[in-house]
Amino acid sequence: MASTPRAAAPRAENDIYTMLSLVSFVFLLIATVYVCYRATVLFGSLLPPAGS
Repeated sequence: MASTPRAAAPRAENDIYTMLSLVSFVFLLIATVYVCYRATVLFGSLLPPAGS
């Protein structure tokens, strides 16, 4: 039984899910940086002091 050739996988830059993942990663990174910034502004430190 001869196997039929399969179509090549789509290139990454043309894949909609790759772009959606990239956009979601960028937004998540921005949100993380913003939360770290706000915690530093409000509490004076990113982590609470030891023994609190």
